[in-house]
Amino acid sequence: MLALRQEALQIVNDIPDNLLAAFVQYLKNFKPDKKISIDDLNVDPKKAAAMKAIAEWQERNRTILESGIDWDKEFELAMEEKYGPFN
Repeated sequence: MLALRQEALQIVNDIPDNLLAAFVQYLKNFKPDKKISIDDLNVDPKKAAAMKAIAEWQERNRTILESGIDWDKEFELAMEEKYGPFN
């Protein structure tokens, strides 16, 4: 992403001064004024409800999700506990 950002900055730096105001106005059209929610999109209501439920679950469990737990290791340990060693 850094390379893409640098390329964009180089393009902006290369724009002549007489075109800069128009270019900035053009870029402002891409800047979202508000956060787009799933409700703003034309999506199947069942899918929208499912996505909303997932987002709410993620928000409620943010501390667990960002805790740095090695989920693959936890899965492996749980499988060994239930079924015994795999060797």
